[in-house]
Amino acid sequence: MPKAKTRYLLDLILSMNRSEKRNFKLLSNKTGSDSKIYVLLFDHLNKYGSYQEEKILKEIPQIKKSQLSNVKANLYKQVLRSMRDYNKETYAEIKAREKFDFAKVLYAKGHYTASLNMLNEVKKIATRIQKKPLLYLAIHFEKQIESQHVTGSMARRASQLADQSETVIHDLILSNKLSNLALTLYGIYLQRGLAKTQEDIDYLQGHMEQNMEFLKESQSMDFYQRLHLYQSYVWYYHMLQDFDNYYGYARLWVELFNDYPDMLKPETTTYIKGLHNVLNALFISGKIKQFDSTLDELRDFQSHHQLTLSRNEESQLALVSYTHGINQIFLNTQYTEGVPFVKRLTQILDQDLYPWDLNRRLVFYYKIACVYYGANELNLCIHYLNKITNHHYPDFKEDIQCFARILNLIAHYDLGNDRLVSYQVRSVYRYLSKMKEMQAVQREVFKFVRRTPNMLKGQVKEEFVQLKSRLLVLRRDKIARRPFIYLDIISYLDSKIKEIPMVEAIRLRRGITVGDL
Repeated sequence: MPKAKTRYLLDLILSMNRSEKRNFKLLSNKTGSDSKIYVLLFDHLNKYGSYQEEKILKEIPQIKKSQLSNVKANLYKQVLRSMRDYNKETYAEIKAREKFDFAKVLYAKGHYTASLNMLNEVKKIATRIQKKPLLYLAIHFEKQIESQHVTGSMARRASQLADQSETVIHDLILSNKLSNLALTLYGIYLQRGLAKTQEDIDYLQGHMEQNMEFLKESQSMDFYQRLHLYQSYVWYYHMLQDFDNYYGYARLWVELFNDYPDMLKPETTTYIKGLHNVLNALFISGKIKQFDSTLDELRDFQSHHQLTLSRNEESQLALVSYTHGINQIFLNTQYTEGVPFVKRLTQILDQDLYPWDLNRRLVFYYKIACVYYGANELNLCIHYLNKITNHHYPDFKEDIQCFARILNLIAHYDLGNDRLVSYQVRSVYRYLSKMKEMQAVQREVFKFVRRTPNMLKGQVKEEFVQLKSRLLVLRRDKIARRPFIYLDIISYLDSKIKEIPMVEAIRLRRGITVGDL
């Protein structure tokens, strides 16, 4: 088994919970003595949590080196089979596919009526969980049986099956177009980010208009069609920075599950993603009370719906909870009070409890640094910024890498590290000069940083005032204002100009008093 597949095997075993491991052992024990070798390998990998070939061959003499690759492949297959069997009552789609397989077996044995009855069960489940591709497979197989064998039901079923088939195909075509639209818009977002120019806006509007023509002929929509439509509008309005419509369609996305409660289990991750977009829209818009109540809704989600979550679902729920937990600290300007929260997050990141990708981790490091800056724990702020600035991440968000360097410079400036400030100025200058798409805010900061080495101490406050006035103009620009989400540089400048803590400057600018918190 190649190294990549060995990693898949190890990761799969380590991701199993206690019940899944017990189920695997029970099933393996039923198969007799032939299973003993791969079970021994399972026990070894489960015990040590790592794959070391020499250690395996030494501790399990029953496995010869020439056999090891086949044993690993067999173990991987058996673990997947046991987990499929274990989860079939949890995931309706797995159960439906099992019944479809049973229908195939019954058909092969010549039990046509029994096969048709089994397919009817498949269709019921597929209809309940809105899985039209699976429904079409069942109808197609049913047509095959009815057209090739005398079952006694063909006379009355022919037109019904034809109508069902036409309806499902029509739904599949519409679903495909809507899912393609949602996917391409999300792809544009990942590739190009938010609209930065009028050209970007025109491109998005043209893409949307061109791909929405087919909807004029559509009357009603099922769960997935409405979901893909709402997702399309969410990505579209997010990129246009139309946050009212962004929030509105994200809310429709979440409320769709009220109309289809049976879809909450098979689409748990999608529901969590919808709540994430609702929270993101509220955070960007600064709607504190709505944000707090929606975050409570997210945190109560699992217990309220009494769901047993998979490891992937737990990972997504934790990711969104911690992302917006930090955003809540920013919104309520409770940086010092938020330090215990980010300490719990850093423990999760250090222990690698969830399979979060590098981009997610780096965004967390930046947000953690911002919390520590607001709490005036500048050395810890610098520590987490260094996790971003000390390495080269060509595929990571350029904006955050830029503002991580700017915040690093600010933190060293506040600590009075004059020698390090000089180095940080050069670092920020180099990075900004290499940015592929420098926006207006970065250009103003770039000009300011270039002049920094030549400024006299008595001039600094006046320079801050002038920079603030230029940035305030940009902050009113719909396209140019995005970078202020990454770094509240206006409040920082206020704090230096008025000689007050930054947290106080943020509260003054937002009109927040301590009694409001």
